[in-house]
Amino acid sequence: MKLFRIVGISLAITLASCELISFEDWEIPPYDGDFSWTKVTAHAQWKDRLDFAAVAFQDKLWVFGGYNPGERSKDPYYEDVWSSVDGKDWELIQGDAPWKGRRGHTVTVFNDGSGDALYLAGGFSVDEATGYRQYNNDVWKSADGANWQLVKERTYHSVIDSLADWFPRMNHAMVARKEGNQDYLYLIGGSTMLESGSARYSMKYFNDAWRSSDGIHWENLHCNDYGIRAGHAACIDPISGRIYNQGGNHGVIFEGTNNQAHPRPDWQWLWSSEDGIHWTPESDTVSFEQGYLYRTEHQIAFYNNTLYTFPGATNSTGHFHFAQTTQVTMWKQQPGNLWSIDSKGSDINARYSYGFIPFDEKIWILGGDTNANGPSNDVWYAEIN
Repeated sequence: MKLFRIVGISLAITLASCELISFEDWEIPPYDGDFSWTKVTAHAQWKDRLDFAAVAFQDKLWVFGGYNPGERSKDPYYEDVWSSVDGKDWELIQGDAPWKGRRGHTVTVFNDGSGDALYLAGGFSVDEATGYRQYNNDVWKSADGANWQLVKERTYHSVIDSLADWFPRMNHAMVARKEGNQDYLYLIGGSTMLESGSARYSMKYFNDAWRSSDGIHWENLHCNDYGIRAGHAACIDPISGRIYNQGGNHGVIFEGTNNQAHPRPDWQWLWSSEDGIHWTPESDTVSFEQGYLYRTEHQIAFYNNTLYTFPGATNSTGHFHFAQTTQVTMWKQQPGNLWSIDSKGSDINARYSYGFIPFDEKIWILGGDTNANGPSNDVWYAEIN
C-alpha cells in the first residue's frame, strides 16, 4: 500500500503583473512526467471554490468549506461538507456546519485515542447571519462529517507570541504524525490580520510550530527559524516520519514595524524536521536554479520514496502570477536531496489553492483557482506511469 500524508494548504492570490506573459496568452505544454492524468468530471455537485480543505476519510473523498470570490453578491464563504467514493458522484453531508463559512482552514484525519476523526483547525470565517468575520484558532472534531463538536474555542491574546495558545490564523499547515504509541497534530506557520495597528503593518506571518495530542491542548515547540510563511505545503515522509515544509509566501515586508519578523533568505527551500523543533534545509542548491521551484498554494507528497512538488502560484517580491515560460510545473526530489524536473507541462492547467487527496493509490486534485475566470469544481486523479 503506497502511503501519502499531506496537508492541503490555501491562500487568495492577486494577479498584479503586466510585464509577464499572462496565463491566457501562454499555452502550457502537455504533461510528460511520471504520472498519467484522468479528468473524472468537469463539474462536481459542489460549487466552484478555492481555499477549501480536502481529505480521504472512511474510504471516501471529502470537501470542507472554501471561498468563491465570484459569489460576493450571494454567499462566497461555504460551510458545507461533501463526500464521494469515486470523485464523480458527490453527496452533501452537511450544508450548514457550525464552524460557519470558512476559508484557509485545515482538516486532518487524526486519532486522539478514541478512533479516527476529522479535525478542522483555524481559518478565516464569516457568519452569514451577522456578517461578522474573523481569523480563528478554534478546533472542531467530527466522526462522520455531519456532526461537529467544538473541542477548542477561539481565543485572542494581545501578545502575538503568547505561550498560552497559537494565534488566530489562516493558510497554515497541519499534519498528523505518530511518535511511538502516541499520535500528534502539528500546526505550522500561517498568517493573520491584527485587530489593531495601521493597515500597513497589520499583516502577520508566522514561523512557529505547535503540537497537540488531542486537538484541545497545544504546546509551543519554540522551533528554530524556518522562515515566516503562509500558503506553504507540508507532508510526512512515510519511511522516516520526518515533517517536510516547503514554499509559501510572506507578502510585502515593511521596515519599521515591531510586529513582523523578517524572512530568511533561504525560506522557500525545502525544510524538514524530526520533532517540529529543529528544522533543517534539505534542498540541493548546486545542480539547479532553486528559484524555479518557488511557489505558493501548492502541495507536496511522497510517492515511492520520491518527493513530488505539485503546481501552485509562483511568487516574487512584487507580484503573483500563475506561471511564466521559465516556470517548471512539477519537480521531484529523490533520495540524496537531488532535484530534477518531473515535467514542464500540465494536463490539469495552471492552478493553485486546490484540494489535494492521496486516495485509492491515486493523487486526486479538486477545484481551486485555475484561470482568469476564477475557481472551478473539476476533479482529476493521477496514477504513476
